[in-house]
Parts: sequence; structure tokens; C-alpha cells
Amino acid sequence: MKVVILAAGFGSRMQKDLPKPLVPLFGLPLIEHKIVKLKDFEIAVVYHDRRVAEYIRKKYPLIKLIYNPNPEKENGYSLYCARDFISDGESFVLLMADHYYGDRFYSSLKNNHRTILFVSDYCYQPEEATKVKVKGDNIIKIGKDLAEFDYFDTGFFICTSEVFKYIEKLLHREKIKLSDIMQEMAYEGKLFYKRIEDFWIDIDTVEELKVAERFIKKSLIKPTDGPISRSINRRISMMITPILVKFDFFTPNVITIFVSILGILVSFLFLFKYYALAGIMTQLVSIIDGCDGEVARIRNLSSKFGAVLDSVLDRYVDSFFIFFIFLSLNKDMYVYVALFLALTGTILVSYVSHISEIRPYFATRDVRLFIIMIGGVLSLLDEVFIQLALWVVGIQSHMAVFYSLIKKWTEEKRRITM
Repeated sequence: MKVVILAAGFGSRMQKDLPKPLVPLFGLPLIEHKIVKLKDFEIAVVYHDRRVAEYIRKKYPLIKLIYNPNPEKENGYSLYCARDFISDGESFVLLMADHYYGDRFYSSLKNNHRTILFVSDYCYQPEEATKVKVKGDNIIKIGKDLAEFDYFDTGFFICTSEVFKYIEKLLHREKIKLSDIMQEMAYEGKLFYKRIEDFWIDIDTVEELKVAERFIKKSLIKPTDGPISRSINRRISMMITPILVKFDFFTPNVITIFVSILGILVSFLFLFKYYALAGIMTQLVSIIDGCDGEVARIRNLSSKFGAVLDSVLDRYVDSFFIFFIFLSLNKDMYVYVALFLALTGTILVSYVSHISEIRPYFATRDVRLFIIMIGGVLSLLDEVFIQLALWVVGIQSHMAVFYSLIKKWTEEKRRITM
């Protein structure tokens, strides 16, 4: 399907110098959050402000730009400006540049031969929202002033080219709103709906921009995040990521490689006994390590290769940390045992967690690197603390391995006996 993004509104309530589609949300312009999620579609943007066209032309030259000379005629007329972009009988996605939508909106897209409005039970500002009344699969009423309604209009549509015939019926009006067009279709039983259970927001004010940013930050916290990542690392990485997403050069894989090189360089600080500085830098590596995944989510650049690359390089960096700490210490039997436990445990805990799908949160990578950081800093008091850090990482990792094995065994035993 093709995509039409309406970006010709005035956005006067935002009170910013930029046109609203270009107002940054977590580092990316509002309109770009839609573009990156729909990068595999053929997209047209209806605009009025030349700055919107200049930005898109420079960054996304394949997107078709359609000028709306009369933005005061409302969003229905903006859609009409795109009529030549859509062929007869074609379906297309229609959405608003100043809305933010959760991932389920995009994953619910499929070709259709009916006009469907995505609706929601949720709305941040219900008094200002367009409401819909439904009957069966049809929307029978749509408008802001409905006394009785079932859902909220999210401004996200799958339309057919038939919608332009209904706009033509309203061309005599000074203003043509999308809700008026859809009401005309509803009168004839031509408007359907799909309920989406995900976050969405129509962003008209700075306050609503902050609400959308809070949702994005919450969505970036992965279920697999360890306790240090959740409580410390993400808070800092989420301040770095909005800067990185502005630059196309900083792809997730580039960030992964950069962090890995930084980690290897930090390991030399351990070798030369700069334990405190090395410990602090190890925590920095742990923090920045979360940025690649965050950039991947925001810019829709996740890939299986990227996930494998990240995992493999993490193991290399961890091995450098442990081995170079070992090389810096006075050698005795206890140091050799600590090396064996830490090195094998660090690799095994990741491997066993992956194949067993059981993740012991007391031994995740963020926790292991945090322990090394604590050992490095405390080595200012006594060098024994950096050696102790190896012991803790090793014992903790092997405990996690056996924990995963026992839990997997009990799960299998329970499944067989049921």
C-alpha cells in the first residue's frame, strides 16, 4: 500500500518556531517517527510550510511531496491534494504527522478494500478528541461533540480511493474536515473500524509532547533488562540516544562496534593497574551499550545480524576485561581459579540463558560489569578488591548457570507429569 501523511496544519498551539511536523520528539522530528516505521511503503507527504519539504527532500528524497496551497481549508482538503498519488481502486494508509502511534498500529496494517478507521478506548485529552459511535462492524457517527460514543478516533486510517469521491461532494464548503468526509461515508455504510490496544496521542502542546516522550522511554525498557540497567543505565542512555538518532551515521551496528572498541581500550587500563578509572569507564561502557538497541527501536533498524553482532562483541569485551584484570594481578593459585570461574562463567551464563530461555537477573551483564566497577573503585583502598570482583563475577555466573539448569529441569519434569 501507499501512505499519505498529512503535514499541512498550522500547529499554532505548540508555540515553537519550527513547523509542528519538525518539532523533535526524543531526537527525531514528529513526522519522522511515522516515516521510519513505514520505510517499506511508498510515501507521500502533504505539506504547506516549505521547511517541512526541505527537510524531507534532503533526508528522504524518494518521498513524494505534495503542496497544499490552502491549509486553512482543514485536513480533508489536504487529503484531497493527494488524489493524483492514489490510483483508482487502490488502498492506502492515511495518518497525521502530528500524532504519535505505538507499534501495534503499524503491525496491524494490511491491504483492504474497505475504509477502516483505527479506534481506541484510550485518549489523553478526551474532551478534545473526535469520537465514534459504532454498530456491528460499521461506524455510524463520528465527530467531536457526540454525547454517546464507543471509541476515540486515532487519526490512523486504511482508505480506499473511494474516499476522494466523498471529498468532491464537499468541495463547495470553505472548510473540509476529515471527520465530515468520514461521516458522509458512515451515512452510506462505507466506514468500518478496527480497535487497537496501544498508546497514541495527538500532539498539539508541549505537555502532550512530554507525554509521548515518557511513553517512548517506557517502551525502550526491555523485559530482559537487568536491575542495574533498569535503575541506572537506562536513565543515562536515554539522555544520549536522542542525540545519536539525529545522525544517520550512528546506526545500531556502528554504536555496537564503537562501544566494543571502547571496552577493549578500557581493558588496557586494568592491565596497567588504573583500576578506579577502569572501573568507572567499565560502567560507562555498560551504559552506552544500551544505546544501540534504543537507536534501533526509535529508527526501526532492528536486525537479527545486529542482535548477533551485539552479543558476540559483548562476550569479547567481557573476556578482555577479565583476562586483563588477571594479567595485572600477582599470580597465585587463587588468582588462576578466579580467572577460570569468571571467564567460563561469563560465557556460559549468556549461552545457557539463551538456549534455556531462563534469565537469572542476579547475573545479567549489567550486574557483572557493575561488580567490576565497584571492585575497581574500591581498589583505591586495597588491590584485593579487584581480585575479589573476579571471584564474585565467577561464583555469581556459575550460580546462575546451575540455577537455569535446575529451573529448566523442574519445568520439564512438571510438563511431563501433567
